[in-house]
Amino acid sequence: MSEAPASQAPENALTFTFPGSQAQADALNRNLTEWINATDQLGGRANLRTSPPAPGEQGDVAVAVDIINASAAVVAAVTNAFFLWLQQRRPAYRRIEFEVVRPDGTRVSGAVDDEAQLPAVMARLSAFAVAPPGGDE
Repeated sequence: MSEAPASQAPENALTFTFPGSQAQADALNRNLTEWINATDQLGGRANLRTSPPAPGEQGDVAVAVDIINASAAVVAAVTNAFFLWLQQRRPAYRRIEFEVVRPDGTRVSGAVDDEAQLPAVMARLSAFAVAPPGGDE
């Protein structure tokens, strides 16, 4: 699993973050990175971005998942992998919120409280991920 300090993010195709408690965000970031990198066609595309621990804490905190140097086909595959990951994780969490940012700074956020919301959230994310840079979102 690759890691990059928060101040030195690699050239990203997409960046995933999870708002909420530091512990939950850390767990979701680490789990998503492992999931994407374990996917055959995506291995090595996910970089875990970390920041130093808070005073009195031990170990770096995972603050984001960067998808690096990805073509449009890889971005589409990552979006599908994220959808499957979200489907499997959602029952373990009451609510999963996320934000995805493209290199040009455009972003989309979503939240899933129940299984019925997944198709709409993922349709929006898929459209965002493949839209031309600078599109309205």
